[in-house]
Amino acid sequence: MTRDSVSGLAMIVIGALVLKFALDIEITEQGGIGPRVFPLAGGGAIFGLGLVQTVNAIRMPLAQRDLPRLRDMLPVLLLCGLAILYLIAITLFGYLIGTAVCAPLTLMLFGVRSPVAMLVAAVLCPLIYHLVFFVGLGVFPPYGAWFDLLDVIQGY
Repeated sequence: MTRDSVSGLAMIVIGALVLKFALDIEITEQGGIGPRVFPLAGGGAIFGLGLVQTVNAIRMPLAQRDLPRLRDMLPVLLLCGLAILYLIAITLFGYLIGTAVCAPLTLMLFGVRSPVAMLVAAVLCPLIYHLVFFVGLGVFPPYGAWFDLLDVIQGY
């Protein structure tokens, strides 16, 4: 297996999981944009791009193929781990805290070490996503089981 085929297969698996979990999202509204639309579109895109990546890797001439190395796959594995951490953080602490913690960690994973950039990401990512999804589209944020900063902000 080549690096490209491993990446493609990983994208197929991740896309399929996103699609599966997106289909589990309960639809509460009639008509309009529901909470499933963006996860379904994202999962479908990841799945489709993984298929393209895998097919291209298989069709590549043998002499041009590059075998994967663990150190090359480490960032991908760390990003998958961070995605799992993000899902757990959102489930336990709500959307705002989970995003504020994971956005700077994602920047660190991609080599950004500026404290200012990480602070900006911790503030702007939850704010922008909140404005787009929850204010603009009317999709409710996931609330935390243990603690939710949105409850504190709204005064509940």
